[in-house]
Amino acid sequence: MPPPGASRILVLRRGGLGDTLLMLPVLRALRRAHPAAELHFAGALEFAAVLAAHGACDRARASEDLSLWSPVAARERLRAYRLVFADDPAAARAAPPGTSVSTFEVRSRGATPIARQIADSLGLAVRWPEDTWLQAPVAGPRPGPLVLAPGSGGRTKCWPRERWLELAAQLAAHERQVVVGPAELERDDPRRWPWPAATTFVVEPQVTALAARLAGAAAFVGNDSGPTHLAAMLGVPTVAVFGPSDARIWAPVGPHVRVVVGRDGLGAVGPDAIVSALQACRQFSLDGPPR
Repeated sequence: MPPPGASRILVLRRGGLGDTLLMLPVLRALRRAHPAAELHFAGALEFAAVLAAHGACDRARASEDLSLWSPVAARERLRAYRLVFADDPAAARAAPPGTSVSTFEVRSRGATPIARQIADSLGLAVRWPEDTWLQAPVAGPRPGPLVLAPGSGGRTKCWPRERWLELAAQLAAHERQVVVGPAELERDDPRRWPWPAATTFVVEPQVTALAARLAGAAAFVGNDSGPTHLAAMLGVPTVAVFGPSDARIWAPVGPHVRVVVGRDGLGAVGPDAIVSALQACRQFSLDGPPR
Protein backbone atom coordinates (compact mmCIF):
# COMPACT_ATOMS: atom_id res chain seq x y z
CA MET A 1 0.00 0.00 0.00
CA PRO A 2 1.54 3.38 -0.99
CA PRO A 3 2.03 5.93 1.80
CA PRO A 4 -0.73 8.46 2.55
CA GLY A 5 -0.57 11.92 1.08
CA ALA A 6 -1.52 11.38 -2.57
CA SER A 7 -3.02 14.62 -3.94
CA ARG A 8 -5.30 12.89 -6.47
CA ILE A 9 -6.35 9.25 -6.74
CA LEU A 10 -8.17 7.46 -9.55
CA VAL A 11 -10.14 4.22 -9.25
CA LEU A 12 -11.06 2.63 -12.59
CA ARG A 13 -13.73 -0.08 -12.76
CA ARG A 14 -15.75 -0.75 -15.88
CA GLY A 15 -18.99 -2.74 -15.85
CA GLY A 16 -22.66 -2.52 -14.98
CA LEU A 17 -24.40 -0.79 -12.10
CA GLY A 18 -23.83 -3.65 -9.66
CA ASP A 19 -20.13 -3.89 -10.58
CA THR A 20 -19.77 -0.15 -10.00
CA LEU A 21 -21.55 -0.13 -6.64
CA LEU A 22 -19.47 -3.04 -5.37
CA MET A 23 -16.42 -0.75 -5.52
CA LEU A 24 -17.86 1.35 -2.69
CA PRO A 25 -15.80 -0.38 0.08
CA VAL A 26 -12.62 0.32 -1.90
CA LEU A 27 -13.51 4.00 -2.10
CA ARG A 28 -14.39 4.18 1.61
CA ALA A 29 -11.09 2.55 2.56
CA LEU A 30 -9.12 4.89 0.29
CA ARG A 31 -10.82 7.90 1.91
CA ARG A 32 -9.52 6.80 5.28
CA ALA A 33 -6.04 5.96 4.00
CA HIS A 34 -5.70 9.27 2.10
CA PRO A 35 -8.01 11.80 3.79
CA ALA A 36 -6.48 14.79 2.02
CA ALA A 37 -6.61 13.31 -1.47
CA GLU A 38 -9.11 14.14 -4.20
CA LEU A 39 -10.74 10.85 -5.16
CA HIS A 40 -11.99 10.18 -8.69
CA PHE A 41 -13.91 7.15 -9.95
CA ALA A 42 -14.00 6.19 -13.64
CA GLY A 43 -16.45 3.74 -15.17
CA ALA A 44 -19.80 4.00 -16.94
CA LEU A 45 -20.51 7.65 -16.18
CA GLU A 46 -24.19 7.25 -15.31
CA PHE A 47 -23.32 4.58 -12.72
CA ALA A 48 -20.26 6.37 -11.35
CA ALA A 49 -22.45 9.44 -10.83
CA VAL A 50 -24.36 7.58 -8.08
CA LEU A 51 -21.15 7.16 -6.08
CA ALA A 52 -20.30 10.82 -6.49
CA ALA A 53 -23.83 11.90 -5.54
CA HIS A 54 -23.47 10.07 -2.22
CA GLY A 55 -20.01 11.45 -1.47
CA ALA A 56 -18.11 8.21 -2.08
CA CYS A 57 -15.86 10.01 -4.58
CA ASP A 58 -15.21 13.62 -5.47
CA ARG A 59 -15.64 13.25 -9.21
CA ALA A 60 -17.23 10.71 -11.56
CA ARG A 61 -15.50 10.16 -14.88
CA ALA A 62 -16.25 8.12 -17.98
CA SER A 63 -13.68 5.36 -18.39
CA GLU A 64 -13.67 5.97 -22.15
CA ASP A 65 -12.26 9.45 -21.54
CA LEU A 66 -9.04 7.91 -20.24
CA SER A 67 -8.29 6.59 -23.76
CA LEU A 68 -6.48 3.50 -22.50
CA TRP A 69 -6.47 2.11 -26.04
CA SER A 70 -4.17 5.01 -27.01
CA PRO A 71 -0.98 4.89 -24.89
CA VAL A 72 0.02 8.48 -25.68
CA ALA A 73 -3.40 9.93 -24.83
CA ALA A 74 -3.74 7.71 -21.76
CA ARG A 75 -0.35 8.83 -20.46
CA GLU A 76 -1.47 12.46 -20.60
CA ARG A 77 -4.75 11.74 -18.83
CA LEU A 78 -3.12 9.63 -16.10
CA ARG A 79 -0.50 12.29 -15.47
CA ALA A 80 -3.03 14.06 -13.24
CA TYR A 81 -2.95 11.18 -10.74
CA ARG A 82 -0.37 10.05 -8.26
CA LEU A 83 -2.16 6.77 -7.47
CA VAL A 84 -4.30 4.70 -9.82
CA PHE A 85 -6.23 1.53 -8.96
CA ALA A 86 -7.47 -0.11 -12.15
CA ASP A 87 -9.20 -3.21 -13.48
CA ASP A 88 -7.24 -2.87 -16.74
CA PRO A 89 -3.50 -3.68 -17.02
CA ALA A 90 -3.33 -1.11 -19.84
CA ALA A 91 -3.38 1.58 -17.17
CA ALA A 92 -0.10 0.28 -15.77
CA ARG A 93 1.49 0.15 -19.21
CA ALA A 94 0.40 3.70 -20.04
CA ALA A 95 1.16 5.34 -16.70
CA PRO A 96 3.74 8.14 -16.84
CA PRO A 97 6.66 8.42 -14.41
CA GLY A 98 5.46 9.46 -10.98
CA THR A 99 2.10 7.66 -11.24
CA SER A 100 1.80 4.45 -9.22
CA VAL A 101 -0.69 1.93 -10.66
CA SER A 102 -2.14 -1.07 -8.82
CA THR A 103 -4.34 -3.45 -10.80
CA PHE A 104 -6.99 -5.78 -9.44
CA GLU A 105 -8.87 -8.83 -10.68
CA VAL A 106 -12.64 -8.54 -11.08
CA ARG A 107 -13.21 -12.29 -11.36
CA SER A 108 -13.81 -14.14 -8.14
CA ARG A 109 -10.97 -16.20 -6.69
CA GLY A 110 -12.75 -17.38 -3.56
CA ALA A 111 -16.07 -17.63 -1.77
CA THR A 112 -16.01 -14.29 0.06
CA PRO A 113 -17.85 -11.18 -1.20
CA ILE A 114 -16.17 -9.83 -4.31
CA ALA A 115 -15.91 -6.35 -2.78
CA ARG A 116 -13.77 -7.77 0.01
CA GLN A 117 -11.68 -9.77 -2.43
CA ILE A 118 -10.84 -6.64 -4.42
CA ALA A 119 -10.08 -4.56 -1.34
CA ASP A 120 -7.91 -7.29 0.17
CA SER A 121 -5.94 -7.65 -3.06
CA LEU A 122 -5.14 -3.93 -2.91
CA GLY A 123 -4.12 -4.04 0.74
CA LEU A 124 -7.01 -1.85 1.85
CA ALA A 125 -8.57 -2.10 5.31
CA VAL A 126 -12.33 -2.40 4.89
CA ARG A 127 -14.87 -1.90 7.68
CA TRP A 128 -17.46 -4.55 6.98
CA PRO A 129 -20.34 -4.20 6.38
CA GLU A 130 -20.72 -0.45 6.99
CA ASP A 131 -18.35 0.41 4.13
CA THR A 132 -20.95 -1.07 1.77
CA TRP A 133 -23.63 1.45 2.75
CA LEU A 134 -24.29 4.51 0.59
CA GLN A 135 -26.07 6.15 3.52
CA ALA A 136 -26.72 5.41 7.17
CA PRO A 137 -29.66 3.05 7.78
CA VAL A 138 -32.96 4.37 9.12
CA ALA A 139 -34.28 2.85 12.33
CA GLY A 140 -37.89 1.73 12.64
CA PRO A 141 -40.64 1.10 10.07
CA ARG A 142 -40.39 3.01 6.81
CA PRO A 143 -43.19 4.75 4.94
CA GLY A 144 -43.38 4.57 1.18
CA PRO A 145 -44.23 1.97 -1.45
CA LEU A 146 -43.15 -1.63 -1.80
CA VAL A 147 -40.90 -1.64 -4.86
CA LEU A 148 -40.64 -4.70 -7.10
CA ALA A 149 -37.91 -4.99 -9.73
CA PRO A 150 -38.55 -8.03 -11.96
CA GLY A 151 -35.74 -7.34 -14.42
CA SER A 152 -32.03 -8.08 -14.70
CA GLY A 153 -29.33 -7.78 -17.29
CA GLY A 154 -29.17 -11.59 -17.50
CA ARG A 155 -32.25 -13.62 -18.44
CA THR A 156 -31.16 -16.57 -16.29
CA LYS A 157 -31.14 -14.28 -13.22
CA CYS A 158 -34.83 -13.39 -13.54
CA TRP A 159 -37.50 -14.87 -11.28
CA PRO A 160 -40.37 -16.00 -13.57
CA ARG A 161 -43.17 -13.61 -14.47
CA GLU A 162 -45.87 -15.74 -12.88
CA ARG A 163 -44.04 -15.71 -9.56
CA TRP A 164 -43.87 -11.91 -9.53
CA LEU A 165 -47.59 -11.69 -10.19
CA GLU A 166 -48.33 -14.19 -7.42
CA LEU A 167 -46.20 -12.18 -5.01
CA ALA A 168 -47.94 -8.93 -5.96
CA ALA A 169 -51.32 -10.55 -5.32
CA GLN A 170 -50.20 -11.67 -1.85
CA LEU A 171 -49.00 -8.14 -1.02
CA ALA A 172 -52.08 -6.37 -2.33
CA ALA A 173 -52.45 -4.39 0.93
CA HIS A 174 -49.39 -2.34 0.02
CA GLU A 175 -48.79 0.43 -2.44
CA ARG A 176 -46.76 -1.25 -5.17
CA GLN A 177 -44.34 0.25 -7.65
CA VAL A 178 -42.62 -1.79 -10.36
CA VAL A 179 -39.22 -0.71 -11.67
CA VAL A 180 -38.92 -0.91 -15.45
CA GLY A 181 -35.32 -0.79 -16.64
CA PRO A 182 -33.62 -0.75 -20.05
CA ALA A 183 -33.28 -4.53 -20.29
CA GLU A 184 -36.98 -5.03 -19.59
CA LEU A 185 -37.96 -2.45 -22.19
CA GLU A 186 -36.07 -4.47 -24.80
CA ARG A 187 -37.29 -7.92 -23.75
CA ASP A 188 -40.56 -8.22 -21.80
CA ASP A 189 -41.95 -4.91 -20.62
CA PRO A 190 -43.51 -5.50 -17.16
CA ARG A 191 -46.05 -2.75 -17.83
CA ARG A 192 -47.85 -5.24 -20.07
CA TRP A 193 -48.14 -7.87 -17.32
CA PRO A 194 -51.52 -8.39 -15.58
CA TRP A 195 -50.58 -6.81 -12.25
CA PRO A 196 -53.15 -6.26 -9.50
CA ALA A 197 -55.08 -3.02 -9.67
CA ALA A 198 -53.35 0.17 -8.52
CA THR A 199 -49.85 -1.04 -9.41
CA THR A 200 -47.75 1.86 -10.68
CA PHE A 201 -44.47 1.89 -12.58
CA VAL A 202 -41.10 3.59 -12.26
CA VAL A 203 -39.15 4.31 -15.45
CA GLU A 204 -36.08 6.38 -14.53
CA PRO A 205 -33.47 6.81 -17.28
CA GLN A 206 -31.03 8.39 -14.80
CA VAL A 207 -29.65 6.10 -12.09
CA THR A 208 -29.22 9.00 -9.67
CA ALA A 209 -32.96 9.71 -9.99
CA LEU A 210 -33.72 6.01 -9.45
CA ALA A 211 -31.61 6.08 -6.28
CA ALA A 212 -33.66 9.00 -4.98
CA ARG A 213 -36.87 7.07 -5.64
CA LEU A 214 -35.61 3.88 -4.03
CA ALA A 215 -34.40 5.71 -0.92
CA GLY A 216 -38.03 6.43 -0.06
CA ALA A 217 -39.25 2.84 -0.42
CA ALA A 218 -40.71 0.81 2.44
CA ALA A 219 -39.08 -2.34 1.03
CA PHE A 220 -37.63 -3.71 -2.19
CA VAL A 221 -37.74 -7.11 -3.90
CA GLY A 222 -35.52 -7.77 -6.91
CA ASN A 223 -33.42 -10.23 -8.85
CA ASP A 224 -29.63 -10.38 -9.00
CA SER A 225 -29.39 -6.92 -10.58
CA GLY A 226 -27.94 -3.46 -10.23
CA PRO A 227 -31.13 -1.90 -8.77
CA THR A 228 -31.17 -4.60 -6.07
CA HIS A 229 -27.61 -3.70 -5.06
CA LEU A 230 -28.60 -0.04 -5.10
CA ALA A 231 -31.63 -0.53 -2.84
CA ALA A 232 -29.63 -2.64 -0.40
CA MET A 233 -26.81 -0.09 -0.15
CA LEU A 234 -29.34 2.70 0.44
CA GLY A 235 -30.53 0.88 3.56
CA VAL A 236 -33.90 -0.15 2.13
CA PRO A 237 -35.18 -3.50 3.49
CA THR A 238 -34.24 -5.65 0.51
CA VAL A 239 -35.04 -9.20 -0.55
CA ALA A 240 -32.89 -10.54 -3.40
CA VAL A 241 -34.09 -13.57 -5.38
CA PHE A 242 -30.74 -15.08 -6.25
CA GLY A 243 -29.47 -17.57 -8.81
CA PRO A 244 -27.59 -18.96 -10.62
CA SER A 245 -24.71 -16.71 -9.42
CA ASP A 246 -23.01 -17.60 -6.15
CA ALA A 247 -24.71 -15.51 -3.48
CA ARG A 248 -21.68 -15.80 -1.18
CA ILE A 249 -19.73 -13.73 -3.71
CA TRP A 250 -22.23 -11.57 -5.56
CA ALA A 251 -25.20 -11.02 -3.24
CA PRO A 252 -26.08 -7.42 -2.37
CA VAL A 253 -24.89 -6.13 0.98
CA GLY A 254 -26.74 -3.68 3.18
CA PRO A 255 -28.05 -3.21 6.71
CA HIS A 256 -31.42 -4.88 5.99
CA VAL A 257 -30.91 -7.55 3.31
CA ARG A 258 -32.32 -11.04 2.95
CA VAL A 259 -31.25 -13.35 0.11
CA VAL A 260 -33.50 -16.14 -1.15
CA VAL A 261 -31.46 -18.60 -3.19
CA GLY A 262 -33.06 -20.74 -5.90
CA ARG A 263 -31.01 -23.86 -5.35
CA ASP A 264 -33.30 -25.93 -7.60
CA GLY A 265 -33.82 -23.15 -10.11
CA LEU A 266 -35.46 -19.77 -9.70
CA GLY A 267 -38.84 -21.17 -10.72
CA ALA A 268 -38.80 -23.37 -7.62
CA VAL A 269 -38.79 -20.29 -5.37
CA GLY A 270 -42.37 -19.57 -4.35
CA PRO A 271 -43.80 -16.23 -3.25
CA ASP A 272 -44.18 -17.54 0.32
CA ALA A 273 -40.38 -17.60 0.63
CA ILE A 274 -40.22 -13.94 -0.36
CA VAL A 275 -43.00 -13.00 2.04
CA SER A 276 -41.17 -14.81 4.86
CA ALA A 277 -37.98 -12.91 4.02
CA LEU A 278 -39.89 -9.63 4.09
CA GLN A 279 -41.31 -10.57 7.49
CA ALA A 280 -37.76 -11.02 8.75
CA CYS A 281 -37.05 -7.36 7.89
CA ARG A 282 -38.15 -5.53 11.02
CA GLN A 283 -38.28 -2.23 9.17
CA PHE A 284 -41.16 -3.49 6.98
CA SER A 285 -44.67 -4.44 8.10
CA LEU A 286 -46.73 -6.87 6.05
CA ASP A 287 -49.90 -5.45 7.63
CA GLY A 288 -49.62 -1.94 6.26
CA PRO A 289 -49.81 0.75 5.49
CA PRO A 290 -52.88 0.07 3.35
CA ARG A 291 -53.31 1.76 0.00
